[in-house]
Amino acid sequence: MYTPLHLKYRPQQLSQIIGQEHIVRTLSNAIACGKIAPAYLFTGPKGTGKTSTARILAKSLNCQSLENATTEPCGECNSCKTITNSSSVDVTELDAASHSGVDNIREIVSNLQLKPIEGRYKILIVDECHALSHQSWQALLKTVEQPPVHVVFVFCTTEIHKVPETITSRCHKFDFRRVSPRAVVDYLVEIASQESIDITLSAVTAIAKACNGHLRDSLKLLDQLTLLGDGEITPNWVWELSGTIPEHDLLTFCENIARGEITGNLGILQDWITCGKHPITIHTSLVDFLKDLLICKTNPNGRNLTQLEEDTWKELTTISQLWSTASIQSSITLLMTRQNLMRDEAAHLWLEATLIEIVPTKKNSLQPWKDWKTPQDAINWAHVQLPQMTQAQLQEHWQELTPINGKRAPAWVEAVQKLQQRQLMSIK
Repeated sequence: MYTPLHLKYRPQQLSQIIGQEHIVRTLSNAIACGKIAPAYLFTGPKGTGKTSTARILAKSLNCQSLENATTEPCGECNSCKTITNSSSVDVTELDAASHSGVDNIREIVSNLQLKPIEGRYKILIVDECHALSHQSWQALLKTVEQPPVHVVFVFCTTEIHKVPETITSRCHKFDFRRVSPRAVVDYLVEIASQESIDITLSAVTAIAKACNGHLRDSLKLLDQLTLLGDGEITPNWVWELSGTIPEHDLLTFCENIARGEITGNLGILQDWITCGKHPITIHTSLVDFLKDLLICKTNPNGRNLTQLEEDTWKELTTISQLWSTASIQSSITLLMTRQNLMRDEAAHLWLEATLIEIVPTKKNSLQPWKDWKTPQDAINWAHVQLPQMTQAQLQEHWQELTPINGKRAPAWVEAVQKLQQRQLMSIK
């Protein structure tokens, strides 16, 4: 029978957990020193290893291969096998999302009072523990406060704020963090090699970005991509199956906004929707990319603050010259005010209207001459828009300027925009 990749490569020892070095080190030392806490609370985003770590901890405490608990459970003894199969008599796994009733909790608490049958500890793993009812927490509280010496609680949650303070204060709390894109890429490359999956590095990187640091989701997407058949897996397939927006489309989109190309962007938007991209996904991708554009505009050396590839960053640096910082901020603000409308039945229409509104908002607010008092102010403004040009070069363009209706300021803005466009075309 076929085993999905996210199950086949589920970690079986603490040393196999990816991206949680601080947690691995702490738990390993606790096991080695015999300093086992009566209750643990694992919190963090989905797919970061909370439940896997809880199971490994249970195996480590009850592994029968050695006399004492071990950081390297054998996986072969009866205790390890039954924990893996969720059939251990000493380890109870509870999905609180579907078993939150107080009667169920009282029965489990009653069983915890009995000594373990096979292992050293009775262990209760409560997944999505924030879903427990108030009455269920109350039924657990007394045992968590004064647990028998053979009982260990492991609570796992993605919503720590919903867990009662009376519980969190009695647990050793561990914060699981999103796995870095680099770590996800390295992990997927290793698995692709072991499974003989023909996939490009750029496609692996696209998987890591699409799944936003979730290892389980990354493995599931890689597994899905292997069903495409023969041939190399490329980023285009990743974007198609994951429903994410390609970076090159977002680059074109931002350039079109800067140039006032409304119809061009409406065409791109229509293509996205036709390809099954959900308005929420489009909205989120645009906000995230505009955030990267703002970073690029304000910090040309800040690529490490984004997840963009170097080629994408270079193109974005060029496009950022067509934008002002204020226009980027106003575009993000406008999109965020429409966020709740992206779940409406007419979400695609709201998205179209918003993208139309972004362009004139930017255009109409582009009157920087209101703050100019001298010609040097105009030249300084132009130098911000065209940092690759010297003050002397800009001074020369100012001297050659032909006023519009007798006014030099609007003519200067138009001239600077033409210089930006000319430089952009020369780079392409």
